[in-house]
Amino acid sequence: MKHIKTFFLKKFFLFIILISFNVFANDISDFEIEGISVGDSALDFFSNKDLKNAYDIHDYKTGEFRYYFLPYKNSKTYEYIQITVKTKDKDFKIYGLQGHIFYNNIEKCHNKMKSIKNDLDNLFNIKSIEDKGSHYIDPSGDSTYLRNIYYLDGDDVVEIVCYDMSKSLEEKGKTDRLAINLTKREFKDFINNNY
Repeated sequence: MKHIKTFFLKKFFLFIILISFNVFANDISDFEIEGISVGDSALDFFSNKDLKNAYDIHDYKTGEFRYYFLPYKNSKTYEYIQITVKTKDKDFKIYGLQGHIFYNNIEKCHNKMKSIKNDLDNLFNIKSIEDKGSHYIDPSGDSTYLRNIYYLDGDDVVEIVCYDMSKSLEEKGKTDRLAINLTKREFKDFINNNY
């Protein structure tokens, strides 16, 4: 009986992670993480004070884009939300949206990623592209990522990523984690051209 309960709890947790994905969606803005979509204004979900006091604020190269990494009081699944906006946009339109779950063991992250990937493969009916490499924020190259990328219509992107952070960055608060990413093509192109 315990095994049956565990099986259903695991399936329920996975369902909660994927519940916001709409099987008929063709556009990245049709997807949600915790009720938030790419293209929404961050100010509909976070106050200026929330953004100013985010756990992490990072300006990308050239200063065109900035991300805010912060808790979301209405979150049901993710420990933190990361939103990417243009630094000069007073409306704070979201170009990148991520939900994060932290892990003390990278293998647990990889196992959860495989489980989510199997469900997304069936949901999208398209194959993902697997990619791995060094995390750009770690000049030592010791922090790595493993991800699966789904290219949607218009080359917008849905990704599942496990980040395996180096010991030195973990000591600074950068923890191993799973992220579900929703990214507009414009921001993805910016990342590809600058990193």
